Formats: sequence, C-alpha cells, structure tokens
Amino acid sequence: MEKEMTKKTENTAKTENVTAAVEAETNKIVDRVTDGAREMMMRTTSTAKERADGLFETSQQVNKTLESTLVRAAHGYANILGNIAQAAYVNVNRGITAAEKLATAKSVKDAIDVQTTYVREQSTCSMNNARAAYDYVRDVATESGEALRDTTTKMWKSDKAA
Repeated sequence: MEKEMTKKTENTAKTENVTAAVEAETNKIVDRVTDGAREMMMRTTSTAKERADGLFETSQQVNKTLESTLVRAAHGYANILGNIAQAAYVNVNRGITAAEKLATAKSVKDAIDVQTTYVREQSTCSMNNARAAYDYVRDVATESGEALRDTTTKMWKSDKAA
C-alpha cells in the first residue's frame, strides 16, 4: 500500500508539474498576444490621430481659402454694383447733354449728327462697361476657383497619404 501511495503521490506530482508547465506556457502565449494587441492598438490610434490632425489642418486651410474667396467675391460684387451705378450716372449725363445739344440744333442735319454721336458714344461706352465687368468677374472666378481647387486637391492628397 505504501507503494501505491508513493505511486499516486508521484503521479499527482507529475500531473501538478505538467499542469504548472502548461499554465506557464499558456500565460506566456496570453502575454504575447496581449502585448501584440496592445502594440497594434497603439499604432492604430497613432495613425488615426495623425490622419485626424492632417484633415483638421487641411480643413482649416480650405476654410481660410473659402473665406478669402467669398470676401473677394463680395468685394467684387460691390465693385460691380458701384461700376453699374457710375455707368448709369454717366449714361444719364450723356443723355442730358445730348438732349441739350438737340435743343440747340439749328437744322435736321445737326439734330441727326447729335443723335448719331450720342448713339455711337453710348454703344461704345456700354460695350466697354460690359467687357470690363465680364473681365473682372472672369478674373475673380478664375483666381478664386484655382485657389479652392488647389487647397481641395491638397486636402484629398493629404487624406490619402495619411
């Protein structure tokens, strides 16, 4: 019986040793997996932070460009309205001058000459005003569009690169 007890004790000791060894190896594997998961999480959050920072900075640049574009457009609109008012004022004065000259015309030929001169000057002035307004609007739109396009392109590039 003593032999049986010794054998059982030896078997129990062997089982405990094997169990302890398996438990130790399992703990090592769990520790490695945990460390790997921790490292992956740190890299993922770091990458997410870099991307968020990059997008925020780019969005700030887009906002500044957009603000500048809108300010320029509003300024341009105000200039156009001012130019329209000035053109209307000049047109009214040109009409008044033509009417005064018509009133002093001595013959039908003089009246036709005054009228012809008025129409020619009015047409030339109107064409010049329209051309100047078109050129101004085109320049503002081109400059603003290019600035917005460049900033937006940079934003999408920085997003993809991150």
